[in-house]
Amino acid sequence: MTIPYNTLVVAAGVAAVGFAAGVVGSLGVLRKRALAGDAAAHATLAGVATAFLVSGRRDLPVLLAGGLASALLSLGGLVLIRRFTKTRDDAATAIVLGVSFGIGIALLSGITARGIPGGGGLEQFLLGHTAALTAADAALLAGVSIAALAAVWLGLKEATLVAFDPAFAAASGWPVAVVDYCLVALVAVMVVVGLPAAGAVLVTALVVIPPVAARLWTDRVGPMLLVSGCIGLVAAVAGVVASGLVPRLATGPMIVLTAAAIFFVSLLFAPRRGWLAKRLGPRFPLTVE
Repeated sequence: MTIPYNTLVVAAGVAAVGFAAGVVGSLGVLRKRALAGDAAAHATLAGVATAFLVSGRRDLPVLLAGGLASALLSLGGLVLIRRFTKTRDDAATAIVLGVSFGIGIALLSGITARGIPGGGGLEQFLLGHTAALTAADAALLAGVSIAALAAVWLGLKEATLVAFDPAFAAASGWPVAVVDYCLVALVAVMVVVGLPAAGAVLVTALVVIPPVAARLWTDRVGPMLLVSGCIGLVAAVAGVVASGLVPRLATGPMIVLTAAAIFFVSLLFAPRRGWLAKRLGPRFPLTVE
């Protein structure tokens, strides 16, 4: 069976997204910022719809720019709620997530109800669908993913220190708040880039499940980033392949199911932290170094 060239290009672009999401998500999970990524993910839908209404175009760069703007706006709202009210972090996140996602659904419903030309298919950003991606779209996704990986490489030492010991980092003169904001912004970027693959509802899983699975295999940050990236890559490619083989199958659920399957395998067989390792003890000593 011959695989179409465009499918290969799209798979390569989404694979880059999956790898970068796993790497960036690892830092977010270590810093306990996974819920902030979830709020940003659900806010992207409002930005996508607004970008379409303002521009009248369905170009992927325009829609993703709108999604990024709304994601950053929601994170800004989350920071303000936490700083100026006594609302708990989980409650503040739930408020931002629910309101922003409600706005997005309302805008999409309005576009569909009014029959605005070109508005058909925007609902695919809910669960992801890569069939409509072009080679140029895939190149854009891969380019942003590579830039995110470069940012991680440049700031890895600072991000690791803040993730594990923010008090010591602050005492040593490191700008903890700036590092935090940059990390959350980077997670938001990966959430937005992952929209075409996993959709607004499920894209958070792409930056959370691979790091959690990778953490079961190693105690070291470097290997964790690599393992998490590989898990994200495998899950993303599996979603694209399944979506290409089965017509109208959303990509996002397949990505999440693949990542979840890898997580459960890790939960059973990972050294030291896996179920078998805890049952067998010293007879199951290996770990990823």
